[in-house]
Amino acid sequence: MKKKALFSLYKDDEVEKFARSLCSLGWEIIASKETYDILSKKGIPVINIAEFVGIKQDYGFPPTLHPKIEANLTCSKGERIDLVYVIPYPLSVGNDIGGRTLLALAAKGRRIPVMSSADMGRVISTLKRFGKIPQNLHSMLLNKTNALIASHFDDLIKERGSYDFIAGEFQYGLCNGENPYQIPAELFSIKKQDSLSLHNFRRLSGEIPCFTNLADSDSIIQTLCLASEAFKLRYKKIPYICIVAKHGNACGMAISWHAAPEAVNKALFGNPRSIWGGEVAVNFTVDKIIASLLYKSKKREKMLNDSAWMLDIILAPKFTREAVGILGNRKHRKLLENKALSSPYLALFKDGYRFVRGGFLRQPQNNFVFDVRKTEVAGSRLNRHIIDSLNIAWSVAWSSNHGGNEVAIAKDSQLLSVGGGPSTVEAASAAVIKAQECGHNLENSVFAANAFFPFIDAPEILANAGLRVGIVPEGGKRESLVKKFFHEKRITMVYLPERYRGFSRH
Repeated sequence: MKKKALFSLYKDDEVEKFARSLCSLGWEIIASKETYDILSKKGIPVINIAEFVGIKQDYGFPPTLHPKIEANLTCSKGERIDLVYVIPYPLSVGNDIGGRTLLALAAKGRRIPVMSSADMGRVISTLKRFGKIPQNLHSMLLNKTNALIASHFDDLIKERGSYDFIAGEFQYGLCNGENPYQIPAELFSIKKQDSLSLHNFRRLSGEIPCFTNLADSDSIIQTLCLASEAFKLRYKKIPYICIVAKHGNACGMAISWHAAPEAVNKALFGNPRSIWGGEVAVNFTVDKIIASLLYKSKKREKMLNDSAWMLDIILAPKFTREAVGILGNRKHRKLLENKALSSPYLALFKDGYRFVRGGFLRQPQNNFVFDVRKTEVAGSRLNRHIIDSLNIAWSVAWSSNHGGNEVAIAKDSQLLSVGGGPSTVEAASAAVIKAQECGHNLENSVFAANAFFPFIDAPEILANAGLRVGIVPEGGKRESLVKKFFHEKRITMVYLPERYRGFSRH
């Protein structure tokens, strides 16, 4: 008995090629009306689905859900349809329950469900080579079909208050870079398109990333995007940006409007000790010059008796061949390329999620972009030079996780330090001490805090260290006292509306 395939396609890409291939392999093809018309005009043997189920009357909809079709797709005995090739139309066109029902029935009957031209091409080539579909490919098609059908019904839920679903597609297994018992680790993607999604980065050298590598990369990308959006909003263009981080928290960041090497040098020497073994993200091409700067430094050797930065991850829009030759000679260093980094943007997803015991939390994304024109400025007029430093401090404070209540300090377009809580006093103190230990002069530097100051104790630490401009959200019972303190100390303050308290990466 010949094997049968059912075709019902919203898009008819390559349908003629696929049909001819199956016919050459001895298969019979049944098709819905539109697909039948295409194939029959090409002289390809095909059976109209209405003829197959024995329906002559036109009911105004295709007879794809006739009981005979269900029986052919699910019963283990008698006549059967062995493959279903359905490309459903998108929800923007309508709710294609019929097409997805065919796929669901095929999956239920453990037939071969195919819902993309790419997968159909793979099925055809496999049949030509082996004469059958191996178990691993069959399982992949079954799982993919069930997942995409579930995703479709998730999309039908317009009111998100009562239900929510998260479905991911496996991309690749990760190296074990953490505790030995945390195996396996895997990367999944979700259906929403985002060119900066981690699975869209191309690995040019180094071993496969581990869980921590990708978690840290995602965090540093967020910092880069926050800064880029703020500069773009202010100037309609983005400077050269270099961020160097450890565990996803920026410990060095700098910009230059003139030359990429300047941004790299300043970022690396924000906190050269902490950067060792960390991560780098840039929005420009890593060429031979940049690669040499990221590889080792005589200045670092004089300071710390070691010239190598030993960076684990470098993210860039592009790497030249010379750069890969310089940086790619270390197994644990991953060079990840994605051209979308040349103009970074914030995630397009409306909501952010965090898994907790027994469920997950959901809230809108923490994607506030700093715009000084929409704030209250108390004190001296801010020039472009100061605003650039504020952008750096704010993007780092807003996206870091050092224990809460982050405070970041910057000067001359360079991040000097960042500290975290749990209290604002500890955050401010840690930021000042770390900057001083790295030899930075804090006079006339700027700061950004991601939460309001409830007392004047943290502001006193910053004022005594010589900081003269800051950003902080409004709020707190003693807000008038805090504002009065900054005014008396002649510290120019940018006050964000209270609703923009960060509490960044909780």
